[in-house]
Parts: sequence; C-alpha cells; structure tokens
Amino acid sequence: MGMLRIATFAAVAIALLPSDREQQQRLYERAGSTAQWVVTFCDRNSAACAKGSEYWSLFVAKAEFGAKLAYDMMREREASGLATSSLNLDQSKGRVAPALLERDSGTLTPLDKEPDWRGKHLTKNGV
Repeated sequence: MGMLRIATFAAVAIALLPSDREQQQRLYERAGSTAQWVVTFCDRNSAACAKGSEYWSLFVAKAEFGAKLAYDMMREREASGLATSSLNLDQSKGRVAPALLERDSGTLTPLDKEPDWRGKHLTKNGV
C-alpha cells in the first residue's frame, strides 16, 4: 500500500511540473532563490536565530533529562520485577533459562487444533 501511495504522489508531482522551457527556468530560479533565502535566515535575523538556538539547547536538555528519567524508571521496574518473579536462572550461563511449557504441544489446546470445516453434524449426502 505504501508503494502505491508513493507512486501516486510522485505521479501527481510530476504532472504538476511545467512543460514549457520558460516556465521550467522560472521555477528553477524561484526554487534556488527560496533555498538561498532559507539558508541565509540567520545572517538576516541574528537575534531571532540566537534566541532559537537558545530555545533549541533548552529543548535538547529537557529531552535528554526525560529520556534518562524514562530509562531509569524502566531499569528500576525491570530490576524489581526480576527480584520478585520466579524465573529459572541458569547459573552456568549467567542468564535466564527459557520458560518451560506444561504441555508438549505448546500453547494450543485440543480445541484449537480441531479444524472448523469438520463439524459433527456432517451428512453423507453432501452439503
């Protein structure tokens, strides 16, 4: 589905491009001047750029603090969960042993294994 969506957007974008050489040249020049205008924003507006840089630094610091806080909380929860749970620890390898299933057939019950298309009320005459 994603490839179809990308192909559709690409087709629409290509269809909207000008076919006349003069219009293509104007579009190319406008795109270049727009890119130049965006790149030189800090040269023209140094105060706004400095303030934006300050806010960005503050945002990054807060994001790092939030990520560290979330990581520490996960580690605490994981450590407390390991301490209280009854895990099979494999001392020779230094890690948790895989869980043992009570049944040989995994987690499927006999009812799960029974096919839907074989009912008890199937007649010999057909459907």
